[in-house]
Amino acid sequence: MSRHTYIHRAGVILTTLILSACSSLQLFPDKRTAQALAVPAQWQESAPATQQPLTSQLLDLINNRQLNSLVTQTLAANYDLRQTAIRLQEQRLISHKEAGATLPVLNLNLNADRKKDTATSHTLSLDLSWEADVWGRLADRSRAADATTESLALDYRAARDSLAARTIQSWLDIQMRARIIHAETQWLNSLVDTEGVIRERFLSGLNGSNSLADLEAARANAALTRASLAARQQNQANAWRQLAALQGKAGTESLISSLTLSETIPPVSNPPTRLPAEVLANRPDLQAALLTIEASDALARASRKQLLPGFSLTASLSNSAGNLGDLLSGSTAWSLLGQLTAPLFNAGRLKADADITDLQAERSYLSYQQALLNAVNEVETALGQETSLATRQIQLQAAVQHSEASLAHYQARYRSGLSDILDLLSAQQNAFNNRIRLLEIQQARQTNRITLGLALGMGV
Repeated sequence: MSRHTYIHRAGVILTTLILSACSSLQLFPDKRTAQALAVPAQWQESAPATQQPLTSQLLDLINNRQLNSLVTQTLAANYDLRQTAIRLQEQRLISHKEAGATLPVLNLNLNADRKKDTATSHTLSLDLSWEADVWGRLADRSRAADATTESLALDYRAARDSLAARTIQSWLDIQMRARIIHAETQWLNSLVDTEGVIRERFLSGLNGSNSLADLEAARANAALTRASLAARQQNQANAWRQLAALQGKAGTESLISSLTLSETIPPVSNPPTRLPAEVLANRPDLQAALLTIEASDALARASRKQLLPGFSLTASLSNSAGNLGDLLSGSTAWSLLGQLTAPLFNAGRLKADADITDLQAERSYLSYQQALLNAVNEVETALGQETSLATRQIQLQAAVQHSEASLAHYQARYRSGLSDILDLLSAQQNAFNNRIRLLEIQQARQTNRITLGLALGMGV
């Protein structure tokens, strides 16, 4: 049998194996096993009324120049956000590298070879190699890298929005906590004054046998208030440190000196409410999760195509000479090689890689569905919280009015000797407690409005 016949039969066998492998390969299996989440047409919780024009900027909810400057400084200095920006730059380079994989590679090589009893031989060659992307595998990898880059860009935007929201909320909490500390300080001063009045009565013997008990009761209330005030002041110091940490600072002195605590409650407008479909389309975290699915699907396709034959082309132009100066003269040799490779046996490694990427694509799809569910619940929770806090604020405002009137009544009765000190202390405690609870509800409501704005897709 001639050599040509052997080569022909080997080619037929190889071609048959390749075609058999291609025909039995399922390139695009069904990966979606979970049902897609149904997005509601309307929110279940009622949206609060607002005079705020349609805007996508969180800072538009608060008209405060100092806060605008604070957010700008935080976005520029925050360490976590800067790391996210670097990761985005890295991914852009990866995307550029994957895009270049479809282009030919050209290398210039200079080799020197010397053996025993022979003169040195120098070879200069220009080598070109190129993989023909017949099945689109390299294109899939490039699309996956591009989708990942876009996803990270949206993640960076979401991180900026989240950082801005945290900065605004920290600023609001510090402002409101300062008012609460002021109210509790007034309460303590009132208790000290009451203690002084009781002491005078005790020394003059006006209260009879109850004087010592009244004085001890007043001192106990003052001590409890001092303990509560110390805890609030420590919480305020921690809040300053957390805000400084967002700006990448270890100390709070410069931050405290640059911020002015407002004497009035900073008003926060209700964010304009959009329909669920509009909200979900505007949230960068959901858009990023959607692009992650696209990237995972593209990688899964590329991994499946690893099981298909590969085609490559290699070309070389070279010249050899004994002296380096003669390499650019004389005749050159060239070669051209086309190569076909097909995976026939690899112990299932390539198939396992393909199955792994399929599962990763399925996982990214489920992750998106979970993010979608979380986004809907975040908006519903914030809307419900706004309604609840508004109702509680109205009731607490009424409670403050009634407790203030009760306090004035018991103060008059105590001065007239018609009521004992315990009734007065109880009335004082109720009045100041209700004032502080009202401030805490106002603080929670303002913070929740920023949370609602972020959940609705507002940012910076």
